[in-house]
Amino acid sequence: MLSDVSERPKAVWVQSAVGLVAALIAFCCLFGSEAKAAPGAYQVLIAETSEEPAKKLGDQVAAFPDVAKVDFADTENNPPPSSAQLAPYDLVVSIGDSTYFDNEAWGNALAAYVDGGGVVVSTTYDTWDGGGAPTGRWETGGYAPFLLGDNDNEFTTLGSFDAASPLMSGVIPGSLETELNTTNALASGATLVASWADGRPAIALKGRVVNISAYIGDGYGEVWNGNFGQIVVNAVRMLGKQRLAVVNSNPSGGTVAGSGGISCGAVCGADFLYQTPVTLTATANKGFAFSGFTGACTGASCALTMDGPKSVTANFASFKFGKKVKRNKKKGTAVLTVNVGGPGTLVVSGKKIKKRSKAAKAAGNVKLPVVPKGKALKALKANGKAKVRVQLVYTPTGGSASMLTRKVQLKLNA
Repeated sequence: MLSDVSERPKAVWVQSAVGLVAALIAFCCLFGSEAKAAPGAYQVLIAETSEEPAKKLGDQVAAFPDVAKVDFADTENNPPPSSAQLAPYDLVVSIGDSTYFDNEAWGNALAAYVDGGGVVVSTTYDTWDGGGAPTGRWETGGYAPFLLGDNDNEFTTLGSFDAASPLMSGVIPGSLETELNTTNALASGATLVASWADGRPAIALKGRVVNISAYIGDGYGEVWNGNFGQIVVNAVRMLGKQRLAVVNSNPSGGTVAGSGGISCGAVCGADFLYQTPVTLTATANKGFAFSGFTGACTGASCALTMDGPKSVTANFASFKFGKKVKRNKKKGTAVLTVNVGGPGTLVVSGKKIKKRSKAAKAAGNVKLPVVPKGKALKALKANGKAKVRVQLVYTPTGGSASMLTRKVQLKLNA
């Protein structure tokens, strides 16, 4: 059965055969109607092998401002949610207690959910070797950070932990207490994040799965204390889909493209799985040059790893030739005025002119000489005039080069 922590009054499920069918229909429909929450508006499902929902934990999780919804599912008396029913959720908390309605189905659903990018926090007694743990692909695929162990159920508190891990953000030593717990060895490829004060493993991480070797349901009264909800929310913040916001500061100046279908435009973005590498590429339109990324990337290139929400801005600077050309008829040269949108380097060159460069310290006008050479110089001396093609390359500071061309008529008075 499924209920919402925010529902008032609570739904009453009829236990007759007819009522059970109706409950299952409602269960399926509610799962299917949820839209995927954007990061920062997380939807959480707490599934427990008990008729009594884990409301204490649910209240803790729901109190966080970036959690939009907390639902509950009874996986002891009802068929467990399928992977399709889990898909709308950003995080699933699995709390074992007694045997699941279908251990294999639940294990398969959790494995498929993680494969699809979901985050799972699995707690005792999902880590107990007494036969109540999820099986199926969850077991054969080695998704769990802990190997199954004994349910020693010894009172202890949180001991040492990796304070640098985002999973433990906001948590202090000794702040968590547990009476019902298991003793587990670390699975291959898993990382131990925290230990209990008595030295036993407490919290471990593997892929997008977190194991907590403590029972944090409501089935046995006050058997745990402390804000375990902090770790649950930290898990989805750390391991859930990370939002990359891409801002184009000057949409008329160019476009930005990248992984995840990013194609800007003015403002755009995409969601990525934790630790996904992302590359962004900026392309300037004619009359503009890419002046670099700012934010999570700086400079002319952008390659980042999505280990958290990030924002990147792409910048474009304009540049153009002035309308008038100032000619020196005594020398057969000319001066071009170029207007640039920011600091950088300008270079004029061509087959018939000498290469000249000048730095622009800020946005504004820059004057560049056009000095003939080779055939153009011979034509000037012979005919008093020559036409040259000028290539102008503008490279904004921290950006990429762009080019414009124009023809310039040179004149020389004999």
